[in-house]
Amino acid sequence: MAKSFGEKIGQTLAWWVGMTHRYAVWFVTLACLVTGSLLYYTVNNLGINTDTAEMLSETLPFRRNYNAFKTAFPQYDDAMLIVIDAETPELAQDASTALAAELKRDTDLFSFVYLPGGDSFFQKYGLMYLSPEELDDLADNLAQIQPFLGRLTQDQSLRGLFSMLNAGVNAVMAGEDLDLTPVFDRINDAVDASIDQRHYALSWQELMLGGELTSEHQRRLILAKPRLDYSKFLPAETSLREVRRLAKELQLTKAHGVKVRITGDAALEYEELLSVIRGAGIAGVLALIMVGIVLFPGLGSPRLVFFTLLTLIMGLIWNAAFAAFAVGQLNLISVAFAVLYIGLSVAYAIHFCLRYKELIQQSTPHSSALLQTARDIGSSLVLCSITTAVGFYAFIPTVFEGVAELGLIAGTGMFISLVANLTVLPALISLMPLSPQAIEVKYERKPWVARLLSVPTRYARAVRISAVILGLGAVLLLPFVNFDNNPMNLRDPDSESVATFKELLAQSRNSPWTLSILAANNEDANQYADRLTNLDPVEMSVTLDKFVPADQDEKLAILDEIGLIVGPELSVIDHHAPPSTAEQLAAIRDFSVTLDRFSSKNNDSQFSTSARRLYDTLSRFLASQETRELSAREQTLKSLQTSLLGSLPARLDALDISLKADRLTMDDLPETLVEHWVGNDGHYRVAVFPREDLNDNAALRRFVAAVLNVAPNAIGFPVIYLEAGDAVVRAFQQAFLLALVAITVLLLFLLRPKSDVFLVLIPLLLAAAFTGAASVLFRIPFNFANVIALPLLLGMGVDSGIHMVNRMRVAPPADGQMLQTSTARAVLYSSLTTICSFGNLAVSPHRGMASMGALLTIGIGFTLLCTLVLLPALMASGKQPATEDVGT
Repeated sequence: MAKSFGEKIGQTLAWWVGMTHRYAVWFVTLACLVTGSLLYYTVNNLGINTDTAEMLSETLPFRRNYNAFKTAFPQYDDAMLIVIDAETPELAQDASTALAAELKRDTDLFSFVYLPGGDSFFQKYGLMYLSPEELDDLADNLAQIQPFLGRLTQDQSLRGLFSMLNAGVNAVMAGEDLDLTPVFDRINDAVDASIDQRHYALSWQELMLGGELTSEHQRRLILAKPRLDYSKFLPAETSLREVRRLAKELQLTKAHGVKVRITGDAALEYEELLSVIRGAGIAGVLALIMVGIVLFPGLGSPRLVFFTLLTLIMGLIWNAAFAAFAVGQLNLISVAFAVLYIGLSVAYAIHFCLRYKELIQQSTPHSSALLQTARDIGSSLVLCSITTAVGFYAFIPTVFEGVAELGLIAGTGMFISLVANLTVLPALISLMPLSPQAIEVKYERKPWVARLLSVPTRYARAVRISAVILGLGAVLLLPFVNFDNNPMNLRDPDSESVATFKELLAQSRNSPWTLSILAANNEDANQYADRLTNLDPVEMSVTLDKFVPADQDEKLAILDEIGLIVGPELSVIDHHAPPSTAEQLAAIRDFSVTLDRFSSKNNDSQFSTSARRLYDTLSRFLASQETRELSAREQTLKSLQTSLLGSLPARLDALDISLKADRLTMDDLPETLVEHWVGNDGHYRVAVFPREDLNDNAALRRFVAAVLNVAPNAIGFPVIYLEAGDAVVRAFQQAFLLALVAITVLLLFLLRPKSDVFLVLIPLLLAAAFTGAASVLFRIPFNFANVIALPLLLGMGVDSGIHMVNRMRVAPPADGQMLQTSTARAVLYSSLTTICSFGNLAVSPHRGMASMGALLTIGIGFTLLCTLVLLPALMASGKQPATEDVGT
């Protein structure tokens, strides 16, 4: 009688396992040498690329548009955004100017550094970008404080300041309409901080402009393009450390009223890489530990557990070496191949070891037991490797190159696992074979356990009906499955770069997510800008022309008026000799006495309340100085003077320079500004800013849709992420259908009878529907990372179905209770080890990997449930006699 296909495979594998048994020492030695060499190769050749955009095919239209934009404006590619927040606008400006200057000097680490509004051009023309109304308000504020400001410029010390304020209060008491409340409140805060020895800086810019400061006034941004060192595992690490070193060296710290944070592509990718590495490392170690814990009761032999884990580690190194050879760089998805390999490969070892152990318990000699194990399950392992690999390979033809790489690595890993478990594992077992005495006594199930395990077959009809009802309910939820296009939601929200980036997204004018349009000429750029500005989701659109101020005649006239108001005092240099400590304290006391007199006579206004509060604070300050030594007093007064007047000279100079502005034309715009709006290829850039907070996915989609409707070639990360999400969904659908068709064809070719194909697939499809419904109920949206769940579950879950169906056909239990067989036990422990492996991804700080772990754990759980409950019920409805098949 001709041998079946499965028998031929089993016989071939038995011969191979016999060779590993005969030359076990040589096979183990060779495996160790190969593993060591591949480990060295992997460490030196395997990298990680965290660029989400690179995970999709360059043939997609938005990828082509993005590449064109990077060619025209390379300074925006892989840049970092340094965010400087300070207590005052002056402090933020000074800090950003100092840091930018240092970064520009370090040309070895930074190829491009740009401080918006930080050059001499904006110092001169900055006021021209205010509206006429804003300039009128500035003129009014300066007119009100001009008499005192002029006096202060001549004596820029505590003596001059408090003498000026003394004169101001006297003028109010003489009947002059003057509101010094804002000044008093700020000085009160400064003196109070001095008493408590806290940092404080008074903002003269706020006093001149009037109104309350916002976070945008106190923030400056520096755009820097680092020279990434790709010879290092973390290319941006050196540049990031240099920024932090310089900030510390320049005393740009919280203790000095400044906070420096780093975000942007380079920083986001750096911190994401750290979280991925940390998460993958933690998950990998926990996976090995938990798999080992599950294996002990599952295999019942410490020796078999050790051999299984050693085989697992060797195979994992081989798979990593293949990844280094095949793709060179892992992406944020393919980095999970290690955990996938551990969870899947261990199932092969469990089936091999349990069958070998069963034969040893039957007193079969060691060599015969190994060969018989290969004959019994070898063909099934081959088929499982093929079907699982098909599930992974299904992503290779799609445009989702990120998952395509994972498919290639993990799919090939299944064949690597097959080789390792049919070569290294039997060779290790042969070095220290088991004996019947070394195996624990078979566990005798209690009656209630046996009754529980018989439920799927005893109540087969009820199980099938319940499955139909639950399945229909799950299908009804599938239309509500959501895909999260925003990759920011995949990153660690507690990392500095992500938290800062999301904070900027909430501010329309500082939003790092803008859209750019490349226009052929300046006229086209302005036409785009005019049309886009009228859209509801758009806050503003900017072109190079926007930097030529409108209403210049009116603004220049107001500047002339301001010049007349402040007079020539701004350029007067203070030639007074520094006052003594006694003179400064005397000026403070005189002012304090005047405040007391004023507030005593006037106690019914906000101004008088502010004056009384300042008097009380000054009294405490003067009292604290009486008991101090002269040197301590001098230091305290010096610190207070810096707090109150430290920013005044620079602000007076800045105001003096800005009042000298003249008419501005396009030709006057500096090259450092023009290069941000005219590309290397001659295209003109239109920058479109969102009106809404793009942390909201609905707002993100509205903004992109509105802009693309006007300019279909618009590009930027909002477009990239939305278009990428749509491409991923299409790739996912394509991969799922491809995997389903390929696996079905394989099963139809290899399984007999044909009805077994449906017995294998129906529980899998139901588990897939349950998984999709669970993502809705538990609010776990699909994303760039976990979208691989269903196709992978299809490829992985079919293995358990094959083992169960083959056992029923080839060696059915006498009582028909499939759940009481060693095959069901192997399926259970294989699934548990896989769940342990995937579940550990959920502890990763990288939310994408965590969601992948959560969703795959849920999916494997449903697959196990459907395999052990629904499949026996389906088989109980129409038992078939034993027939030749691919394995046992």
